[in-house]
Amino acid sequence: MPFDFKKEYKEFYMPKQIPAIVTVPLMNYIAVSGTGNPNEENGEYK
Repeated sequence: MPFDFKKEYKEFYMPKQIPAIVTVPLMNYIAVSGTGNPNEENGEYK
């Protein structure tokens, strides 16, 4: 079962009434970069 950061760390994702400085714990993630529309079938996404 995947870990849901928004569910587990609601205090970081829910807006506050006033601005505040928070310390966010280290989190692992994967990012994919490319050009083109990734939703286009047989598209030029690379």
